Order: sequence, then C-alpha cells, then structure tokens
Amino acid sequence: MFKSKYFWGALVIISMWVAVLVVGVVGEGEFLVDSPGGDVHVPVVWGIALMALIGSAVVAGAAFRNGAEPKKAEAPAPPPPAEG
Repeated sequence: MFKSKYFWGALVIISMWVAVLVVGVVGEGEFLVDSPGGDVHVPVVWGIALMALIGSAVVAGAAFRNGAEPKKAEAPAPPPPAEG
C-alpha cells in the first residue's frame, strides 16, 4: 500500500539529483587545486554529486526501511478529578 514515508523519501532523493543535473548543465564553477605537478581544475558538480550520493544513502536508509511509520504523539490523559 502507498506509504507517505516512501513517497517523501523518493521525492527528496529525486530532488537532490535534479539539483545535481541543473548545476551540471548550468553551473560554470570549478575548484582549483594547486599541486606541485600543476593545477587541477575540478568541476563543482562533482562535489555536489558526492554530497547527493551521501544524502541519498542516508535518506534511503531512513525512508525505505521496513519498520512502521512513527506514530503521532497523543495528548496526555487529563488528571483524575480531585476527591473532596
């Protein structure tokens, strides 16, 4: 059956990778790494993709595990009436 945690987990993962796609297509930034052998230019999208990969693993672990959905907190029961 449709469960909301699966829906939101999938939506978060899809949005992370869409952001990587947008930055990869539109972004022009680069990291410049100075090294003794010469400069290395690394596109910014690689760093964003690494973070999206880590984020996808964390979200997938939380959203797609087979445990039950967390229950909403119930209001505490009112105290019994005072005898008097």
